[in-house]
Amino acid sequence: MKPRNKLQRMVVENLKKLPPLSDYQKKQVEKHVVPHIAKLNSKGEYTCMDCGNSWKGNKNNADIITCPHCSAKLTVEKDRKRKIVYKDYFATVTRRGGFQVIRMYFMSATLRKGKKVTWWASEAFHRWITSDGREVIVSRKRNWLCHYVDSWDWSSDLEVRPEHYAHSVRPSKIIGRIYAIPELVRNGFNGDFHYYNPSNVVKSLLTNNRIETLWKAGQFQLAGYFMSSPYYLDRYWPSIKIAIRNNYMVEDASMWCDLLGSLSYMEKDIRNPKFICPDNLNKAHDYWQQKRQAKEERVRRQQQRQREMDGENKYLSNTKQVLKDEQKYQKAKSRYFDLEFKDQEITVKPLTSIKEFIDEWHTMHHCVFVNKYYQKEHSLILHAIVNGVSIATIEMDIKNLEILQCRGVHNSVPPFKDRIITLIESNKHKIAQKRAS
Repeated sequence: MKPRNKLQRMVVENLKKLPPLSDYQKKQVEKHVVPHIAKLNSKGEYTCMDCGNSWKGNKNNADIITCPHCSAKLTVEKDRKRKIVYKDYFATVTRRGGFQVIRMYFMSATLRKGKKVTWWASEAFHRWITSDGREVIVSRKRNWLCHYVDSWDWSSDLEVRPEHYAHSVRPSKIIGRIYAIPELVRNGFNGDFHYYNPSNVVKSLLTNNRIETLWKAGQFQLAGYFMSSPYYLDRYWPSIKIAIRNNYMVEDASMWCDLLGSLSYMEKDIRNPKFICPDNLNKAHDYWQQKRQAKEERVRRQQQRQREMDGENKYLSNTKQVLKDEQKYQKAKSRYFDLEFKDQEITVKPLTSIKEFIDEWHTMHHCVFVNKYYQKEHSLILHAIVNGVSIATIEMDIKNLEILQCRGVHNSVPPFKDRIITLIESNKHKIAQKRAS
């Protein structure tokens, strides 16, 4: 694409002045980017995938060994692959014409057992960033039918092109010396990207004074987190300033922000170092997370309860529907209403009206009314009573004479559950007699 503005024309002009990879940089690629592997077979023989030489060694289960021929430090692998094709990205960071230039290279290495490793690398794209954070992408063409990040057209030239998601790939290694523009150094950059995407770091330090503050304060975890989640930076900035003022170093930004979210939900002061600067972040996070979950559950139950109450009021206001449901229920289940099973403490008997379903719902806090169990054709709803108080609601399949459910308050396991079930099981024949009548 031809340059369309002054900025792009400046990039194209400076593009011609960029040097190729130096011998030193190539050696750095071989050392830090190309993988170094030793294959170990079942006979205890090692093969260096760097130089291709083999030697007999002790099977000591070491993960890292040194090749006696080329002195390379090798990662031991025990699979039977004789060929490995490894692909990765690395970058060089330089400056040119007032621009901060990030040159991204695609590297492919071929490792064959018994042969020296071979590799090649070529520039895939550049990011040219001005001192005020404006950016121009210089890239090769992409094979438009392919969605893979690595689908570059290596026969095309490096030209100014629109940004693509493939241009967001993060390099595994920065090769060679880093040359930073003065504005970037002024804003806190000291030659270390701390494993974050270089382009994100550069643009954030040049355009966001809060990221600059975090970087200068050594809060690299927070800086990296807020580069990708800037929304939370405004929300938690006062707390961040308090943490910096108290020399509190955040080691896990995601967990720390979760902690602040839980504290806010629990209406705690997130500007108080007592809460936001815990000695043990994991412990504090888990404690307040449990508090939050408990409160959320209470709120959820209250909201559900309110919805159910609204539904009850709406239902009861429809007198015709209530009478209709009552008549249907009486017609279907009235034959069972005189059933009563007792032992020394427990009494089990059916719910005999819609009102009793509502009362049971209020007492037990479950869905026996709102889910209209009184309309179930083959179910008989009973409740177990101790000292005049309902302790369990039971759904009985009158067709197969099976207990389907036995629920306590909030659908918990009720007290005396085994006794209740035994009591009903011993009286199933009475239900069968009523069914046949």
